[in-house]
Order: sequence, then structure tokens, then C-alpha cells
Amino acid sequence: MTCIRCQHGITKRFGTYGRLRIQRFRCKSCHATFTQPRQKPLGRHYIQTEKAAQIVTLLMEGMSVRAVSRFTGAHQGTILSLLLTVGNKCRNLFDARVRGIHPRFVQADELWTFVHTKAGHLSPDDPREWGDAYIWMAIDSETKLVLSYLTAKRDSVSAYAFVRDLSERVTGRFQITTDGLRGYVPAIEEYFGAGVDFAQLLKLYGTTDGEAPDWYAPSQVKATIPIPISGNPNPRFISTSHVERANLSVRTHLRRFTRLSLGFSKSLEHLKAAVDLYMAFFNFCRVHQSLRVTPAMQAGITDHIWTVKELLEWTA
Repeated sequence: MTCIRCQHGITKRFGTYGRLRIQRFRCKSCHATFTQPRQKPLGRHYIQTEKAAQIVTLLMEGMSVRAVSRFTGAHQGTILSLLLTVGNKCRNLFDARVRGIHPRFVQADELWTFVHTKAGHLSPDDPREWGDAYIWMAIDSETKLVLSYLTAKRDSVSAYAFVRDLSERVTGRFQITTDGLRGYVPAIEEYFGAGVDFAQLLKLYGTTDGEAPDWYAPSQVKATIPIPISGNPNPRFISTSHVERANLSVRTHLRRFTRLSLGFSKSLEHLKAAVDLYMAFFNFCRVHQSLRVTPAMQAGITDHIWTVKELLEWTA
């Protein structure tokens, strides 16, 4: 061990400190005390990386924050604070790696959830971030890679922000299919122009015929109408099936999106962090059943399956 002050090479152990029992050293020349320099992948968090990886894995497998707390013994505040740190790291990873992708077929859709209170129960003085929230998500139909995502309201402003982010991550001409949301049309015209083959899939819904009350049972899709918007989209590939299946994976892996449960998000900040974490986990760590590899491997932006610990230790 070399002294960090005088660079003398003769030191001795000088006890430990802290809950993690970190070894301390003392220089025999200048008598300075110091510890061995070490990386802190989780920033200010004292939790060990292995324990943090266990917490993240459980969160990604559909467990709620309270359930993870009971299972691991970690405090709920620690889990939520860790979620914010890891979510920010995963967002940086996504921004750094998911660039310059050349897809052939892209599908985009929105997934509903809510923050704190459902829209119908909001009061006039409630914060604006409460109520309905959506994940805007675009995936490559062939590699299943999430190309872009956004956690926001379902309006034209969000549509422009989402399409702009998508345009910065993809290259070349491709076919894109969205649902019937009108905000997509001017946004795609603005950021892609005539450079894509764009179509929308309009769905017609009807009432259910089951015994459940209408407020409980989901509406049934009675018909779909493909509508070419620009370019020359192939009718065979005008579909949103793949992105809708990806939406189901989100509801399966994130407790915050499970309907009729108590795991919903209480703040928009933590919802965004959970989505950031999931998108990186989905692209880099989770092996897709039909591909036998991760979407990132299929897309050629990595050459191996990432572990959750590797995800936590990643640095730009």
C-alpha cells in the first residue's frame, strides 16, 4: 500500500471504521492515515453492490417496494433512494448506447398508469403531476429493442417530444406504425418528413359480453383499420402487436403498472426512475424468449448478456 500523501511505500494497518468495516492504513513515514481508494458505483449510497443488485432484480420481477423491503430487510426509504440513483444511471446508459440504430419496422404505442390519484378523483388544488401518466414507447419489431421512451401526459406536446427523441436515435428509412392518436401525424411530419413510411392502426372498441360489470372488464377490439399516412407503408407490416406485447411485459415486471393494486406510484419522479431502470433492464439484461438473446445483443450494440450488477457498475 502506498501513502496517498507522501507516496511512501511502507504502511501498516490502522483499524477499521464505518458500518462496512473499511480498512484504514497509516504511513510509517509521515504518519498520515488513509483508506484504499475505491470506486463508488452507487454514489452516496453505503449499500453493497450485491445487495443493491438483489433489490433491483426483485423490483424488476414485479415485487412492490414494501415486499422488497420485507424480503431483503432494506428500509423502504433506502430502496426508493436507490431507485432514483439507479434510474438516473440507466437513463444515461440508454442515452449513450441506443444511438445510430437502423431499424426496418418500428411500432409505437402508449401505456397508461397514474400517479398518486386517478384523474377522476383529483381536486382542483392537487399537483399537476398527479393523475394520468403514460409511457410512450417505440420498439424495433425485429430486434425487440426499445428505441425510445418517454414518461409524460398523452397530449400533442408529449408526442412532439417523443418523436423528436426517436428521430435522434435512428437512421435510414423505415416503416413506422402507431395507434390512432392524432398527435403523431404532425410530429412525424415535423421530424421525419418524407423519410419514413408512416401508417396508423385505428382500433374500434366495443362492449364486452361477459358477466363482469362494464367498469371492470376491458373493452374488446371489434375491428382494426390500417390507415397509410405518408410514404409507402407495406400493409402486411401495419401492426402494433409487438409494442403491445412489450406493454404487457411492463405491467408484468413493474408492480407500479399492475391494475387494481396498491403498488401504484406516489410521485412522478419515482415513476420515471422505475421506467428508466426497466428500459435498460429490458434492453441489456433480460433475455427475450423468442430471440434467445437480449434485444441489445440482437441489435448489435453489445456482445453479451449484462448482469444487474454490471448495470449498476456501468460508468459513462
